[in-house]
Amino acid sequence: MIGCPEGWLKLLFKRFAFGIKIKRICRQKGFELKKNGVFWWLGKNKSGKHNFTVKCGEKSYCVKLVGVRSKCILFGFADEFFYEIKDYTFAMVQTMDGFKYELKKKEPFRFENGALPCIVMVPESAKVTVRNQTPYMRTEICSGDKAPEGKFFFGEKFLNMLEETCV
Repeated sequence: MIGCPEGWLKLLFKRFAFGIKIKRICRQKGFELKKNGVFWWLGKNKSGKHNFTVKCGEKSYCVKLVGVRSKCILFGFADEFFYEIKDYTFAMVQTMDGFKYELKKKEPFRFENGALPCIVMVPESAKVTVRNQTPYMRTEICSGDKAPEGKFFFGEKFLNMLEETCV
């Protein structure tokens, strides 16, 4: 099932807007933006290659973009080879637990050496988790927390971090 087209359009719009914001911040602050391809702002959850690198002073952030079509899709990091999604778009709160996470295969993320690996979620999910040792145990994470392959950020929090800490 492909899903609703408005969800995909929202994803494209949010990613494009995020790309414009990154370019604006880099131009204003004098940071170096190294894009990985023509559609560097697009990215795919399953792809392992990073999307862009921001170099500000001595710090360097290598970014892999992930995202979901709707806030009603929960996203989870299983390990370096899998991620999980749980779509409860048409569920009521009382029946939400009946929906299982769907395991999806992905390539391990490849980041540049010497740069801080960052996983940035645009558009955002209502809840992002990291799987513990057992498949049913998950820990919720927020911006700045460690994900299996790097530091995790929601899109706006990453932009704020660039504006505030990279001076």
